[in-house]
Amino acid sequence: MKWSKNKIIVSILSAAILAITFWWGGNAPGLQGWDISSKTEEANNSIPDEALESRSDGLDRELTAQEKIDIAKELVGVTLHEVEKGDANYSIAQGMKIDENTGKDKYLTDPVPEGKPVPIEPQNAVITDKELICTLLVRCDTILDNIEWLDPEKVELVPEDGVIFPRQDVTFFDGESVFNLLLREMKKNKIHMEFVNTPIYNSVYIEGINNLYEFDCGELSGWMYKVNGWFPNYGCSRYQLKEGDVVEWVYTCNLGVDVGGYSALGGD
Repeated sequence: MKWSKNKIIVSILSAAILAITFWWGGNAPGLQGWDISSKTEEANNSIPDEALESRSDGLDRELTAQEKIDIAKELVGVTLHEVEKGDANYSIAQGMKIDENTGKDKYLTDPVPEGKPVPIEPQNAVITDKELICTLLVRCDTILDNIEWLDPEKVELVPEDGVIFPRQDVTFFDGESVFNLLLREMKKNKIHMEFVNTPIYNSVYIEGINNLYEFDCGELSGWMYKVNGWFPNYGCSRYQLKEGDVVEWVYTCNLGVDVGGYSALGGD
């Protein structure tokens, strides 16, 4: 008995989503030691023969699992930008080298969401003498809401309004990163800052600003940055600035939840 049109579409969509979720997701179960073979077989078997007949005509072999998934995606318009962790095709097209086995680049970075800039490796950055303007803000007002968690010796370091560096336009040079900008402005304004290089991520990690460090206000506290409202999923020395960018450094007391950046760390 032939399937109704709706049943065919639903079945194909389910197969495609299963394949995308398990093959392209940044935390693919197969990479965590889980067995995904049964799920892959389930996805392949749920694609009705009626939807594949026209594509297999003339072939002297059965369609491979990947070919079935590609057909399913084409038929229902499913594309990789629907994957929560980002669009691998988009990121690859923009210059990211994604490992097909891990779904990440060599520095463990997931594909970035469509429309967002991909990371530029610090060693590849070309900095010119062209001056550009962006906006910078550094704040730690979340600490005020969790002051009981703060190291008592650090209370006097927190400004009354939580603003360490007020929002203002600053100059940067074409090719510079968010890290370059922060380092210069903190030095210029005599604001303490400490950082460490993390080779595994090929980026700098900001440990402390204004003598407020990670873990000073709870086990899940530390510094995060966002650009134009987005918390990048890669380090600040890999984010190349553009004219008009709005850069904010914020202190989180709860792994980003309290500043709207939890998704950047792999949450929902």
